[in-house]
Amino acid sequence: MSGYIDEGDLLIEQGDFDGAIALYTKAISEDPKDGFNFHLRGDAYRLKGDLERAVVEYSKALALYDNDEDRALTLMYRATAFIGKSEYHNVIADADAALKTGYFIPEAYLARGKAYFMLGPINLGVEDLKKAADLGSKGALIELEKYGYPYTPVQKEKKKKKK
Repeated sequence: MSGYIDEGDLLIEQGDFDGAIALYTKAISEDPKDGFNFHLRGDAYRLKGDLERAVVEYSKALALYDNDEDRALTLMYRATAFIGKSEYHNVIADADAALKTGYFIPEAYLARGKAYFMLGPINLGVEDLKKAADLGSKGALIELEKYGYPYTPVQKEKKKKKK
């Protein structure tokens, strides 16, 4: 990993998003085929509030990835940017794609549930948020409460070991 990434990460923590973007851009110039560099630059744009650029960067990252875990992570961050842009159909599409990978399942249900609450049908939103809550998402419980659907997550029974 490039030193630019570590320095950029520090600048993100300090709130210097433009400085981080400049460093991630240098990392990209060193290795333009590393999708994670684009993902990080997308994070910086998203945190800066430039959601349009964030979506562009996340899309570039997705085009470069060859494994499902990286794809799912970036899809979820792009979905977050789409939520901020009120592009709920895109949130649902990214959450669906993430769910197909098998990674970041609670986050995908949470994002898709939020989108369904905005677009409808509400019952799909409730269903997705309950699934996310059952998988441990505290954010899903907050969303359900916010919309007037208090919920107690289903406790999965742990299998007892045979002695």
